[in-house]
Amino acid sequence: MTHGREQSRVGRVRTLVRQYPTTTFFLFTFLITWAVWVPNALDPDSFAGTLAWFWTYGPAAAAVIVAAIVGNLRDLGARLVRWRVGWRWYAVVLLGPAAFYAAVAVLHAGFGWSGEFAQPDALRASLASLVPLFLLFALTDGLGEEPGWRGFALPRLLQRTSRLNASLLLGVVWAVYHLPLFWTVGSAKYGESFLILLVELPAMSVLYTWVFEHTAGSALLAILFHASWSAWWNVFAVSADGADSLRSTLVILLLKWALAAAVAVSWLRRTHKASDETQRAADAPR
Repeated sequence: MTHGREQSRVGRVRTLVRQYPTTTFFLFTFLITWAVWVPNALDPDSFAGTLAWFWTYGPAAAAVIVAAIVGNLRDLGARLVRWRVGWRWYAVVLLGPAAFYAAVAVLHAGFGWSGEFAQPDALRASLASLVPLFLLFALTDGLGEEPGWRGFALPRLLQRTSRLNASLLLGVVWAVYHLPLFWTVGSAKYGESFLILLVELPAMSVLYTWVFEHTAGSALLAILFHASWSAWWNVFAVSADGADSLRSTLVILLLKWALAAAVAVSWLRRTHKASDETQRAADAPR
């Protein structure tokens, strides 16, 4: 009897997960990640502090767990190895962030910025160091997050709402996911304003969706895109205080939202065009 009740509970849980896979994925992502990140923020010297530096795979782990429950592992795996997307999109993914930060640097110079680039010592010695840095980000943050955000959640959100709404919602969740790091001593985000990330990541999410839809839903390209943004940021990162620091942040945010707005406008035009064509077809004499 007890065994039967346990099977019944498992069956109900499985049914619930299958009904709400995206919500379940978000919950699992936060539970897995924050189970270590929150204790680490409270006590960086604890065992959680040791684990936290390797705890970048919460979204990927949650995606695998939920995909296994709903019977969707094959689709997730296919997205992770979907590499035949055209060389132009590799150029966009790998060099687009470099062009973006180069434009930011030009604008800094035009505004009379007085700071300096804050490159790591390895990059100062040789830009060839960018390759291992890129691989590091690809195998940690990229592989740890993108199988979840773009490999699992985004396709399901796109089935239920528009590309813009799906992107903005995912961007907000993506930002909140990082919240404990803003109170974690030693974290790169420690002491910064969470509001900046909350404004930045929805715009970034629009760009990721744009790449996603042009690469047949490839999570692999999303991983490379993630790594590329992080790696090129280390090349063009600035060291500035006060007004210069604020100016740098505002320039980056404004440019990212300008790109996101351009993508959103193109989506709206395509939607209106498709709607007009459908209407014309419906009005055509039979």
